[in-house]
Amino acid sequence: MESALSIPDLKKWGAKNILLYHDRLLSKLAFPKNEESLRLTGIEMRKLTDDLKKLFIRNKGLRIKLEGSGISGTEITGRFSYAITKWIVEEFDNDVSLNSSQAASESVKLFFRQLLPAVEYESISDNELGLSQRIRKLKGNSSITPLKWLMQQLEASNLPEQTKEFLFNELNIFITWKIKNENYSRSRLRFPFEKISFSSQSNKSPDLNELLRKKLPPASELSKKEKLKLISIARATLVFLYRETDPFTYADPNEITLFELEDGISITLFGMDKDHRFSIESYIGYLVLKNGIPVAYGGGWIFGERCQFGINIPEPFRNSESGYIFSQLLRTYQQHYEVKRFVVKPYQFGKNNKEALRSGAFWFYYKFGFRPEEKNLLILAEKEANKKKRNKNYRSSTATLKRFTEANLYLNLTANPVPFFDASVISSAITNFINEKFNGNREAAIKESSKKLKELLQIKDFRSWDSCEKKVWKQWSLLANAALSIEAWDNGSKNQFIELIRSKAGKGEIDFIKKLQQHQRLWKDLNKKF
Repeated sequence: MESALSIPDLKKWGAKNILLYHDRLLSKLAFPKNEESLRLTGIEMRKLTDDLKKLFIRNKGLRIKLEGSGISGTEITGRFSYAITKWIVEEFDNDVSLNSSQAASESVKLFFRQLLPAVEYESISDNELGLSQRIRKLKGNSSITPLKWLMQQLEASNLPEQTKEFLFNELNIFITWKIKNENYSRSRLRFPFEKISFSSQSNKSPDLNELLRKKLPPASELSKKEKLKLISIARATLVFLYRETDPFTYADPNEITLFELEDGISITLFGMDKDHRFSIESYIGYLVLKNGIPVAYGGGWIFGERCQFGINIPEPFRNSESGYIFSQLLRTYQQHYEVKRFVVKPYQFGKNNKEALRSGAFWFYYKFGFRPEEKNLLILAEKEANKKKRNKNYRSSTATLKRFTEANLYLNLTANPVPFFDASVISSAITNFINEKFNGNREAAIKESSKKLKELLQIKDFRSWDSCEKKVWKQWSLLANAALSIEAWDNGSKNQFIELIRSKAGKGEIDFIKKLQQHQRLWKDLNKKF
């Protein structure tokens, strides 16, 4: 373990080297070699962050250079969704401020016309004011911060949530978050676990097939407080990367499932609230923790037994355990959601992604059995793999790696997973159906499709259905009329279909996933059409 740095050392090092050292310590905390190494690294991380806070007081330039690093005492300025901005304001209150807005003065006027009493038209519309100026005029002498005041106006309105999200997005707001809460700095962000695993105990060369056969442990029992903590950790992890994913942004606390696996790895699965779930497939996010520290995130888009999968491992944690983490993720999705076919889109291994090309990410997936969906690329991959076997120093050219991005990669865990196609194929078919049968009139298409499906399924009324279930009904009535032959179904299949639709807006989306997998008549129709 390196000796502790002094404040003069930090001054000499500069921002770039400080950040590299910080991230090296963070990696050692996630993947400690032994108990003594963990103890010493923890002491050094604490000293580093404490010294930096002292140094920031005297050296504003250094703090500015470390903005966006996620280190305690620094700031992060970015543009985020309404839901994430709301979360940051609620959690960190006066540590967050309105930095700027790129909205034109006319857009600002239109925004407040949707929220405030019409009789305030003079204060809403006079002069050409930007957002900050307009807020100062409207909030008067209130001591509340402009950003918090703005969020309160949105929250107090009777507008639908999606309308609030749209209006907020139109303001093009950038916020600044001063990271004062150490537990929500990148240096200390973690979920507490009692049992620590050391790197010497970890499996760095996993046998995927063996791991897939190993039964998952039962999901951990979590309190509501623990579930909310995991959501906050996931959101903060991505805010520090200036990113968002829907399962974290719109996470439903009731849809949080945590599996504590071997070697200090824990996988938390995130389902979305009913209003934000995808219409056809199911988007389930995940956060991987190593000894409680977030080391990877991503998600799976599940449709039947097929799962389009994506993994992201931030720079400090890309080490020899990346393959093991990936294997544990496949195991978790395979067993918990009964996924039989995994698909990786080209972006993950190089399409419009220079970093993935440089790293040869294609071979990472190939090593785990993923193969190109197109035959000519499969043949090319086999030739390249043979060259690598014969010559350990052989590297595929960038041009070859780019060719591989012309098709998806897939991994089948059974001979005949259902289905083989992407849910987007159905979505496109529904658009074509509306254009061909209704001349693009969506309202007429929904009205006619809903009426027809109601008759076919012999539904008398929807009085027992809630608003989310009715919303799903409209979506799936289009799907039914565009792609299914329900008039030929038996009563059992019809009743199964009703339960399927209602489950999409049910308590847990895993219920919908299983019901969809089990609806054999539906798959027969879809496979025949597509």
